[in-house]
Amino acid sequence: MKYPLIFCLFGLAIISACNNPKNGTNNTESTDSTTHAKAELNKTFYKRLEGTIAGKKVVMHLQKVDDDVSGTYYYDGSWLNLSTDTLIGKDSLVLTEYSFYESYFTQDFKSPHLALKWNGNGFNGNWESGDKTKKFPIVLAEKYPDGSYPLNAGIYKDSVKAFAHQPKSPAAEISFEYLESKNQDEYGNWLNTELKKISGVKLPADRSTGFKNIATAYFKDYKTQATEQSKTSRGEDFQAWLNYTNNSQQSVSYNDNGYVVIDFLADAYTGGAHGNYSSIMFCLDVKNKKQLVLSDIVKIDSNTLQGILERNIRKEYNIKTKDALSTVLFDDFIKPNNNFYFNANGIAFMYNPYEVASYAQGQIVVFVPYTDLKTYLVPTFAQRMGIK
Repeated sequence: MKYPLIFCLFGLAIISACNNPKNGTNNTESTDSTTHAKAELNKTFYKRLEGTIAGKKVVMHLQKVDDDVSGTYYYDGSWLNLSTDTLIGKDSLVLTEYSFYESYFTQDFKSPHLALKWNGNGFNGNWESGDKTKKFPIVLAEKYPDGSYPLNAGIYKDSVKAFAHQPKSPAAEISFEYLESKNQDEYGNWLNTELKKISGVKLPADRSTGFKNIATAYFKDYKTQATEQSKTSRGEDFQAWLNYTNNSQQSVSYNDNGYVVIDFLADAYTGGAHGNYSSIMFCLDVKNKKQLVLSDIVKIDSNTLQGILERNIRKEYNIKTKDALSTVLFDDFIKPNNNFYFNANGIAFMYNPYEVASYAQGQIVVFVPYTDLKTYLVPTFAQRMGIK
């Protein structure tokens, strides 16, 4: 997944709630992600990158909206997450590499960094460990082989004051970071429709209209709540809890072999000690124009899959055989859910805060390599993915 726990506060409520543009203007931005003529980075982009880090073949998905860069990459296993550390001029950036497991379970963990310079067709740079004892070269090129899809990234955002005539009024903010297909053929159009639906846009509306409609409903509800609280609360202390936020982000976890896997990350703050956040994973079979369900990938009974999940969560979260799973989870078991996604190496199951563990643990991700599932993989899926 795509983003450090500490800066992602996301809630599923955004799917059915919320959203409008600043002072009635359209703040939608989108740019061409495949322009290589200039050796400088666009303000907004999505890039699918292939290359090597420390000589290992990697696939990276990177997107930038304004001054926020996020993404993931993988080589022989699960995803490593990337977020902005520093932007340098118009062609260079430093990213922080984030792993759910190491940062939470390793005391005094220091995140590695990737220093990247855009050359017009890709990035060159270096990967450096958090303790600065290791440094490896990075060579990446932007590529879209057959079965992958070029995308544009964009953002729509707006805000409204709770009390219009108060100079220091609390406010509600809303934003949609979205992806759109560049291709205009039948597959690109189908993908674009699915991406709009994931963001909550009611068809046949375009994104700008859809986002504005969602924002209008959100702001109407917000102002109603603010007015009610102002009638029942004394003093102005209550206003500190009225700076609401409602944000969503679409990002790519996989983009190959006719599949596009989207992480829809949503967060909301509606007062209280902290907000909440969650990811819903959408596995889109663009080639066949359908959303995958788990049985399209593996044919396996839930008890067998549960056992495989429990073995892998022990490995990933370093839970010894003699220790109960409840040292990390609420319970001494973990059941498969429908919030799954995949890459070239295996399938992952995403569990959002409070689903199987406390808020402090954040999202629990259990990655299962295809080697653990070989006898259960659906042959057509295995063939398309090149799994032998």
